[in-house]
Amino acid sequence: MYLNKYEEAMLRGDYGDAIARAMQVIVRVGDVLKADRLIEIETAHIAGVSYLTIGDPGLEYLEDLTRSNAKFHVFTTVNPVGIDIANDWGIEKEFIDKQWKIINALRSMGASLWLTCTPYEYLRIRSRTYHAWAESNAVAYINAVHDAWTEKLPGPFVVLSALVGRVPRYGLYTLKGRVPTHVVKVNGKQPINDPLIAGLLGKKIAEEIGDGRPYLMARFNSNAVIKQLLASYATYSPHAFMVIDELTPNHKEYFTMMDKPEKIDIDISDIVKNAGIKNHDFDAVFLGCPHYGIDEVMSVVNYVRNKGTKKAKKPVYIATTSFVINTLSQGIIKMLEDSNIHLVLTTCPVVSPFLKSVGANTVATESVKQMYYLPKMVGINYISCNGIECLDIAFDE
Repeated sequence: MYLNKYEEAMLRGDYGDAIARAMQVIVRVGDVLKADRLIEIETAHIAGVSYLTIGDPGLEYLEDLTRSNAKFHVFTTVNPVGIDIANDWGIEKEFIDKQWKIINALRSMGASLWLTCTPYEYLRIRSRTYHAWAESNAVAYINAVHDAWTEKLPGPFVVLSALVGRVPRYGLYTLKGRVPTHVVKVNGKQPINDPLIAGLLGKKIAEEIGDGRPYLMARFNSNAVIKQLLASYATYSPHAFMVIDELTPNHKEYFTMMDKPEKIDIDISDIVKNAGIKNHDFDAVFLGCPHYGIDEVMSVVNYVRNKGTKKAKKPVYIATTSFVINTLSQGIIKMLEDSNIHLVLTTCPVVSPFLKSVGANTVATESVKQMYYLPKMVGINYISCNGIECLDIAFDE
């Protein structure tokens, strides 16, 4: 694999031991993947930063890097951690303390601690630029919505890539590796407007094409719905890449590059028919996977305003970002709290003990991604609900 003089110097140790060790791993991986060279990345996004998932070994690894004075070479953001930095939610102090050590280690290396799975909502991402991202929904989003290039990378590998600003050139980092193999046409008269339906569609596509790359022909009426489609698809897809007709930049070029793609028709009515609530046995509603942006939170705010003084009978937890919280007035936040709706920052239920801490063993959710991970990661059961129906059952249960 070709290395330029700067990359050879990093590998040789001219920029410190931590950089040299990072380069050794990246070069070795590049050789295994038969990459011809390294490419320079613009941003990195690190996942796998919850103490729940990486434990003491992960903490020790990050602290070892900080002791080596390792610094990130590119703008680097960080996924949700295992705690809400503004509310302990009854989580044990030892867990919180160790999570803060992880956060502080990342801070010392120069990470921007947004602690969100939706960094794409706050970054200006240019088409056909290179990135090293580990969060699957975010990988799928920037690939599909921006035609920005990243593989679905392991979290520890992204840490190393952020230190040297490089990744091996392979797979989705090449135009050849991004050519769609399947044309997936969704039959339906109206744009898809329900998050649950979009998520189930993403799951269906991933199951239909396996490790293929879809060119999707479907219409969606909001970015929130697209987020659910891509988050679900990325959960079940090995690579988290798709091209969306009329949305992905350069979609026409991708379409013309296809060579005898397999064609798949999906009838959205079949998905709708099997969606929705099967029972009402739940302890809380969870929304915000991927993290809710300001538009999604404001749709909840408007819903609550229409309810007047009525209070949800079951608590509603919404994962969002500090950017959103800082946009909302204290009056709006208090109105939500008074309605038994709670904004949760910097974390996600599948990497945190917070749902167990508040006594929620079964949640109602619209997120197909959550439906996959909650039972496996934290032993939380779920029921599915369609969009605004999630709030309806909380208020009218």
